[in-house]
Parts: sequence; structure tokens; C-alpha cells
Amino acid sequence: MPKEAEIKPQQILEDLKNSTKLEVRSSREEPIAFGLVALIADVITDDVAGAMDEVEESIRSSSLVGEFEVIGTSRISATVRK
Repeated sequence: MPKEAEIKPQQILEDLKNSTKLEVRSSREEPIAFGLVALIADVITDDVAGAMDEVEESIRSSSLVGEFEVIGTSRISATVRK
């Protein structure tokens, strides 16, 4: 979820691509309520211990993200709602 309603999902996506090492495989927008739109991102990670911790830390480090949750994982990627 964006930190503020004025922050667009595309801004979050660009911030994550430019300021972190995350590789975003795909993304989509999901309307929440009252004009809030969540970004659903499919992030590719290495298959090593601690990879999800690195993904979560990268997302937490974005000044545009208010909160997020991991909604699915696989050996290929992790899908998170921001």
C-alpha cells in the first residue's frame, strides 16, 4: 500500500526498480477503497537462504511504501502487495 493516497502504484514500481536490487517480473494494480490502489508485484529472488528477508528489507526501505504483505511465494518468485 502506498504511504499516502496521492502516491500512484507506478511511482512505487519505478522507485523499487531504481533504488533496490529487486527484479520485478510483472505487476498489476488492485483498487482497494476510497481511491487507494495497491501495487501487486511479482518479484524474482535467488533460491538461497535469506532471500525473502532481502526482498522485505528492500520494500521497507522505500519511502513511498506504507505497508506491504507477501501474498504468495514459489521457487520462481514472491508476490507482494504494497
